[in-house]
Amino acid sequence: MTPEQDAVLRDIQVQLRGPGLVGWPQLGTDTQGHARSLVDGLAAALDRIDALEHESSALRSQIDELRTEISELEATTAELSERTQRLDGPHWPWPLSLIEGPATLVGEQLARLESLLPELPGLPGHRDSGCALMANERTTEPGSGVPTSHDR
Repeated sequence: MTPEQDAVLRDIQVQLRGPGLVGWPQLGTDTQGHARSLVDGLAAALDRIDALEHESSALRSQIDELRTEISELEATTAELSERTQRLDGPHWPWPLSLIEGPATLVGEQLARLESLLPELPGLPGHRDSGCALMANERTTEPGSGVPTSHDR
């Protein structure tokens, strides 16, 4: 081997194994506290990259779960906001507020029944034109006070 080749070989060894052939301190240390060689440092870096990929995958899963929870919270917030807006109207004081819903229902049903009253036969304001016509035909002969023949 020539002196030039020997110099190149030593340079390559120093580059791979570090100064004094005891490892590179900037690449960290192994489990026994020795500085790592270039190959050991590269292996440790690749292990760390693999570990970071697994951690980032787990974090992406957590992010997806958090997005789902955020969506559910937004839906709940919207529902609560709607309920709050419905509560802004006038309400009965407590303890009457306990019967407010049923009382409102009864009031609505009574209003519905009252709207149907004019349609019942035999009551004033009945809509059947035949009944109204019969009531109008009950008249007396002019000047006599005697009912007409169609009433008898």
